[in-house]
Amino acid sequence: MTVVAAAIGCGAGAAPVHNVAGNISIDGKPLNQGALIFTDERGEHHYAAIQGDGAFVMPQIAPGLYQASISVPKIKPRNVSKNADPVRGARPLPVPVPNRYASDDTSDLEFTIDEQTDVLSIKLTK
Repeated sequence: MTVVAAAIGCGAGAAPVHNVAGNISIDGKPLNQGALIFTDERGEHHYAAIQGDGAFVMPQIAPGLYQASISVPKIKPRNVSKNADPVRGARPLPVPVPNRYASDDTSDLEFTIDEQTDVLSIKLTK
């Protein structure tokens, strides 16, 4: 009986969560690879993959204040091409992102998410 009451009590106070979609660009060009990382006020990280057109979906995010950072893969020169060739498996060059966006400590990206926040447009500069 106590276990059931504890489980009900924990669920009742949980904040509502929802997906937040959006796009990321840098100097007007879509960021074509990487991950968007939201860090909440408790220090927990939430991740969204950045698609080739700059689109992302941050799944199951609760309302609150978030610091954001961007992680972009480092690709060896032999694995890149200016134009992706799906037959050969070459990947497009990643759009360069300044190092200041790579960490919560240096990034100036901060977002307040509420129940009405469904879409974010993130515009980075070099």
